[in-house]
Amino acid sequence: MNQAALESNSITSGVNESRFLEHLKTLFSTSTTVLAECLQNGRRAGASSIVFDYDVSESSLTITDNGCGIADFRALITVAESGWSQETMDSERPFGIGFFSVCFAAESVRVESKGKQIQFSSEDLIAKRKIAVEPSSFIGGTRITLHGCKLDAEKVGQALAIYAKGFAIPVFWRGEELPRPHAQANLVGKQTSVGFIHVPGIHDDSNTWFVPYGYVYCQGLPVNVSSFTPHYGKEIRPIVHVDHLRYMPRMPDRDSLIDPQQAAKDINMALKEIWREYLAAKKAEMSPADFVKTCWSKARHAECLDLMADVPVLPTEVLTYVGETPRLVEDGDGFLYQCSEQITETQVVSGAVMLFREYNEEDCGDYFARLMWAEKAKVIFVSSELPEQHWAVKHLRNLGEEEVKVSGRAVATDHFSGGWVDGDVKLMENLSVTIAGIKHPLTEAVAVGSGEWGGSRTFLVPKGITHAGYVLRQASTYTDSNDKYCETDYELDAVLFDDLVAIMSGEPAVETLKKCLYNAGVRNKTNLRNSSFRVKFDADGNMTVTAE
Repeated sequence: MNQAALESNSITSGVNESRFLEHLKTLFSTSTTVLAECLQNGRRAGASSIVFDYDVSESSLTITDNGCGIADFRALITVAESGWSQETMDSERPFGIGFFSVCFAAESVRVESKGKQIQFSSEDLIAKRKIAVEPSSFIGGTRITLHGCKLDAEKVGQALAIYAKGFAIPVFWRGEELPRPHAQANLVGKQTSVGFIHVPGIHDDSNTWFVPYGYVYCQGLPVNVSSFTPHYGKEIRPIVHVDHLRYMPRMPDRDSLIDPQQAAKDINMALKEIWREYLAAKKAEMSPADFVKTCWSKARHAECLDLMADVPVLPTEVLTYVGETPRLVEDGDGFLYQCSEQITETQVVSGAVMLFREYNEEDCGDYFARLMWAEKAKVIFVSSELPEQHWAVKHLRNLGEEEVKVSGRAVATDHFSGGWVDGDVKLMENLSVTIAGIKHPLTEAVAVGSGEWGGSRTFLVPKGITHAGYVLRQASTYTDSNDKYCETDYELDAVLFDDLVAIMSGEPAVETLKKCLYNAGVRNKTNLRNSSFRVKFDADGNMTVTAE
């Protein structure tokens, strides 16, 4: 095939300029991007401030900066021609399309700079009409006036307040300077591989810990970084000014980054490194007790608990003990209490304190016996958040793996049937539990065995106690299908259980009858007053009552 034939069968790319510009018009006509672009252009021009004013009567927005001005108006209205110097091109990477957001945000636009001006409408640009460059009385940097602005004053003010928050130079709105609390120049922070980072609690005196989300700015303007810039949460968060040469904003609005997932991952890693350096410095300057008290939670959130591995003190927040008779519990209704004092390595090594891993095993029949032994032995349970390389790990025992022996002599046996719970009851002499070769007598009732289908539950009650109904809560939570605690049902069962224990303990029959009559409210039965009766029970418990 000859060259002519080849060329006749070849195509090249092209641009339908009118349609392209029409498309830009739909992108920018009601977007606040125009404000961000004016801010960026003023900063790049070396302005020391940017002023925004609004004439409500004419819907006219005026933006004025005192920068270097515009040398070539043609470049201003040419797509992909930024008009900036090579140095600015290299350092800022302007896209060359941003000013079109200004062109399409109003019915007409006037641009004044260095004693010259141009005025045009978006239709002039789309139709590629000639635009005259005329003299202007404005000699300063640049003044842009949007006649018939498509953004109202309220929307402009709200957007500028957000844009100005982290911007590098002062921004004025209707004569008032807008706050810039997140501007890099107003913050103490650290330069990292991702950019400048300010961390509350490290670079200021706020009381906070590691927060895995925050504010992100690119060239001083806010950008969204998915999973790192949530639209909720507290005001005190890390502030990140990313390296714009490494993290490119997505066009045309530039309100998010091209690869937000990677950026979020990089920022999170940089934050953790800052926290690690901070915590390592605190470890060197603080006492072990103060360090774990002040920094343990911060280290946990920042995934730096390995720094605690050789600190010879355990903080109270990872230490719990059995503070009352254990029972089946719902969330928030526990019997484990947080320790009020720290535990030292010396106490553990000397044997003064026994450490156990958190005991969260299923009830295998001796669950409560083990826990009641733990209460008597005053053992300390350590949270599972303890790093594996921590000095205390080698001292941790597992309560579920220890051999357990429940001993004593049964002096009476019966069966209890309540509204929610049933099982055998044994009245015990010398009831005790032995674990790890350490024996502790029990002065409270304990449930052993399983209440599951096919299993058998037994309530062991030390002889001599009068109230043991609480042990039923080791067999049931007494919560209904709606997770509501049925207190009345529990109290009724507990009374029945205590009555049974009293009888097993040798309560005289006449005392049992008195309790039955009293509980039946006989004092309110006026027809019984000044009367006497003979009551007789047969072997099956059937009652015969005759008046005397």
